[in-house]
Amino acid sequence: MTPLIIYDDTMKKREAIREVIGDRGFADVVIRKKTLASYYEEAVRRVVPQAKWQVLRSVYEVPELSQQLRKAPLDARVLHCFADVMVTDTEQAGLTWQKLSFIEEPYRVVADGQCVAVMFPRLADYLAFLERVRPDRTTRAAAEGIAPAMPIEGTLDISRTETFIQCITGNFDARYFNSVHGGDITLVKSSTNRRKIRAEYTYYQLLPDDMKMWFVQPFDYQEDAQTASYRMEHLHITDLAIKWVHGAIAPADFPAVLDSYFTFFRSRHARPVAREAYQKTADALYVEKVRRRIAELKALPQYQKIAAILQATDGSTIDALADRYFRLKARIEARQAYPLVSVIGHGDPCFANTLYHHPTQMMKFIDPRGALDEQELWTDPYYDVAKLSHSICGNYDFFNNGLFDIKIDAGFRCQLVIDFDRAPYVKLFRAALEENGYDYLTVRIYEASLFLSMLPLHIDNPHKVFGFLLNARDILEEVERDAQ
Repeated sequence: MTPLIIYDDTMKKREAIREVIGDRGFADVVIRKKTLASYYEEAVRRVVPQAKWQVLRSVYEVPELSQQLRKAPLDARVLHCFADVMVTDTEQAGLTWQKLSFIEEPYRVVADGQCVAVMFPRLADYLAFLERVRPDRTTRAAAEGIAPAMPIEGTLDISRTETFIQCITGNFDARYFNSVHGGDITLVKSSTNRRKIRAEYTYYQLLPDDMKMWFVQPFDYQEDAQTASYRMEHLHITDLAIKWVHGAIAPADFPAVLDSYFTFFRSRHARPVAREAYQKTADALYVEKVRRRIAELKALPQYQKIAAILQATDGSTIDALADRYFRLKARIEARQAYPLVSVIGHGDPCFANTLYHHPTQMMKFIDPRGALDEQELWTDPYYDVAKLSHSICGNYDFFNNGLFDIKIDAGFRCQLVIDFDRAPYVKLFRAALEENGYDYLTVRIYEASLFLSMLPLHIDNPHKVFGFLLNARDILEEVERDAQ
């Protein structure tokens, strides 16, 4: 007998949750690079490994599901589980799921008074249940007609807004040396890289008062022989990266996001600098760092395999890619007369470091580059803008969430595949750049430098590193076409 598992994603989302993930169902919510459906399926299959899995996305699919299941064995047992429930403890939940093999009548599975699943001993029982589902009567409402109930432990109701926000904002893209944990009121960020944590904490203290409003305030700095930490308010607001990869930011809403960003960019304190000082800062960011990071990549044992794939599928090398970058950079910069100023920058205001509440248009930044003295606050005016560009134009957050693929086309050339149309957003971003005095091609060429510079930092995921290489290639090709 092969059990059937129906993962029910038909329930309506609350408006506050829709604001975070858009039109996607709970099944497609991505947390730590996997969908909630994947987590649930993996958990259930530990108990019923041979089960047949199917996702139900609309009550209008119920008649088709019923017709399809009439071909299944009559003695098939069915677990109908609701997608607005997350498994937090597989072992505990599994104790209840194991009972699927022994029940003699349908049972509601409940946690804290909420029906989280329904178990059926026979296919006929399940088909009778589906007959009670209509467009005006949800699957959960139909389940309430089943009297026998059994409890389950190890699940979490994520239909509640606060619980959902807490769940999805647990997706901190912390490096191996970082740890973020806490409760409802505050979060604690700690790391064995004590200098980094101290610099992030000190950065806020060094900021001019009129810029502090843009940042989540760190406090309670602690340091011992191994780690350093600070505490910050837990705002329960999702970052823009979560909204972006879930398609929750419509083009019509994007100008408000850009307006907040460019208001921040204009609010950064600026000071004039000599041409030599300006060039020194720019070279450190866009030349020396690229060369240093490429050298670090070449020194890693994984590099030879990455280089071989790049050569075989693209006929190129990392050195050729870097040379192309430097040539285009020189060509674009020669066309511009950049203002000789330095600004107080965040250092990485990408979507993942930007908390944004759409109804109030409140924007707060986290995880700044850091500074231990006043001089370290200052940077090139384009750097923060390029960091924003690598989220908008460069698909950075899709890479971070594993939402990309690499395929070989008919010409045996590797191509990135990302299921997202960035064109309307890039158009709006380009207009905002021009309105605020930034050169689009300069922003894009500096964006390419970011992907080249990140290569050795993500070597724990070679697939991602190769994706960054292809992305840098594609950016350079776009810039080259636009520069003609």
